[in-house]
Amino acid sequence: MDQEHAGQETTSDAATPGDALRALPAEAAGRGTRFVSAQAMQARLFSVYDAAAAAEDALALVQNQLTLTLNRSYYEADEIEQMAQELDGLLALDTVEHTTGELVSDE
Repeated sequence: MDQEHAGQETTSDAATPGDALRALPAEAAGRGTRFVSAQAMQARLFSVYDAAAAAEDALALVQNQLTLTLNRSYYEADEIEQMAQELDGLLALDTVEHTTGELVSDE
């Protein structure tokens, strides 16, 4: 029970949307399995949906993965990590582009 609560804290304190996904394998391991259910993946993808909406490519990734969960039973940690890296990369690029433009405007 404490492990589940700790996993929930990790999710709410996630620094990036990818971190919310990365927490899933640890939560599954706490329950004694290496597999993450498609339902858990769906729930977590919906939790990062708003952040992904900030970048068109990130939103497309989340929407595509949500569609794929309908035909899946489980995910493995390496698949989730790859997806998390891709999501973070898409959102980081969007943030860097906006920051650079703002800095140029200030000068």
